[in-house]
Amino acid sequence: MKILHLDQNHPLLLQQLTQAGFDCQEDYTSSKQDIERVIAPYDGIVIRSRFKIDKQFIDAASNLKFIARVGAGLESIDISYAASKNISLFAAPQGNKNAVAEHALG
Repeated sequence: MKILHLDQNHPLLLQQLTQAGFDCQEDYTSSKQDIERVIAPYDGIVIRSRFKIDKQFIDAASNLKFIARVGAGLESIDISYAASKNISLFAAPQGNKNAVAEHALG
């Protein structure tokens, strides 16, 4: 399974996915338009919030099976269109709760 990482995350994520047999590629600098030109063969993407995953992007990603957002929400993804294409969505809604609490309480 080919996965394109579009934002830098903890290196352990990439390391463990690779060790599990996933073909992981990284592209942290290309524009959304450039990614749309090369996304077709990828089965999944890992993103934070670099750009919106809209209908145009999803249509270009003709093989996409999942979008993993390393963050609390899915607001940067066209959820209904992804669902219509049977693309699974994953997020980490509890991932930043300690940091938010520490920031709020000081």
